Amino acid sequence: MRVVARPDALDVLRERGAVYVWPRALRCCKGRQYVLEASLDRPEGEFELVHAADGFRVHTTPGLVQPDELHVELDRRGRVRAYWNGQGWIG
Repeated sequence: MRVVARPDALDVLRERGAVYVWPRALRCCKGRQYVLEASLDRPEGEFELVHAADGFRVHTTPGLVQPDELHVELDRRGRVRAYWNGQGWIG
């Protein structure tokens, strides 16, 4: 898995040391879609290490298939956001 992030997001990831990523189901007009949630603080639940390089680690829920690219960015409020292969949903 390759992590793609802008310099501001990389600085925060390196400072905090880890990012946690998990899927969240959304109901949509044609069933369910899944998006990624991300946090710099460890949420409740089980996580496994899937990437460690460039001064930080990526943890995901067990069994989550790894993307080719995990895009990480900061929103306007400084919260971390993650995208799967550049998309807003997993699929």
